[in-house]
Amino acid sequence: MTPQEMTPEDETASFAIPQAIAEALQRYIDGARTGSIDLLRSAFTPEARVSGSYSGKPVSWTLQEFCDAVAKGGAAPSLEARVISMEYSGDAAMAHLEALNWRGTRYTDFFVLVRGRDGWRVDSKVFFAHLRA
Repeated sequence: MTPQEMTPEDETASFAIPQAIAEALQRYIDGARTGSIDLLRSAFTPEARVSGSYSGKPVSWTLQEFCDAVAKGGAAPSLEARVISMEYSGDAAMAHLEALNWRGTRYTDFFVLVRGRDGWRVDSKVFFAHLRA
């Protein structure tokens, strides 16, 4: 759709996309910060995968395995996190997040998100744990 073909409704919907993506990422951040696994899980699709390097070993987890690991570690009340970048097209998006002091560790996260009937959700996450690399 060209800019000339966009209706005011199209413009409003397009303008709202980055905020909707940011809201999904905020559920992830708030879930980690508070230790609320239900809130954390709500940021993901049920089939999501989480992969990365943790303590020098590659990991590839299902959403349940990731949630179990987060639950085991507990809340991270000192967590600071910010979205560095995001891009989207249609119903697909990617985002880069930097997190500091998730229970003493700095993380770089890369998310792939999809938009479904229930909004934007993380379909996969790849991370690098700086202090545990």
